[in-house]
Amino acid sequence: MRTPETRLFQSSWADGSLDLVAGTAVVMIGVGFWLDLVWTTAVAPPLALTGWYVLHGRVVAPRAGRAVLRRDRRERSRRELGWSVGLGTLVLVLTVVAAVLHPDRASDAVDGLPAVLVALLSGVSAVLTRSSRFAWYAAVLAVAGVLTVLVGAGPGAPLVLGGAVAATTGAILLGRFLADTRETEE
Repeated sequence: MRTPETRLFQSSWADGSLDLVAGTAVVMIGVGFWLDLVWTTAVAPPLALTGWYVLHGRVVAPRAGRAVLRRDRRERSRRELGWSVGLGTLVLVLTVVAAVLHPDRASDAVDGLPAVLVALLSGVSAVLTRSSRFAWYAAVLAVAGVLTVLVGAGPGAPLVLGGAVAATTGAILLGRFLADTRETEE
C-alpha cells in the first residue's frame, strides 16, 4: 500500500513539466549531433535545468503547491541519485574500456551510446520519481540507440525520437494539468 506521502511524492511529478523540458533538451542535443553542433550537449542540460526550475516555480507550483517531504524521503532520494550517478559513471567507464579493448567494434557502437546513456538517465528518473512513463522513455531511447547502430543512422536520430516522445507527452500532461488546476493565492 502506498502512503499518503508516497502518493504526494508521485503526484509532484505528474504535471509533465520535467518530461517537456528534458525531452526538449534531448531533441536539442540530437539536432546538435545532426548539424555537427556538438556544443549543444554542454549547453542543453543547464538550460533544461534552469528552464524546468522556472517553469515549475512560476507555472506548476502556484497551482499544485509545494510539498515538504520527510527527511528520510529526502535522504532516500539523495541516496538513489548518488547510486544513479555511480551507475552512469560505471556504464561510461565500461564503454571506454570496451572501446580500448575492441577498437574495431567500438566505432560501430559509438553512435548508439548517447541514446543509451540518456536511456539510463531516464530509467533512473523512473526510479527516483516512481513514474513508469520515464521507464517507457528509457525503452524508446534504448531501442532507438540499438537500431541506430544496426542501420547506421548516427547519434542524432534516436535522441530526436526519444526526446520528441518525452516532450510531446510532457506537453500533453502539462496542458491537462493547466486545464484542471487554478492558481492559488498561497
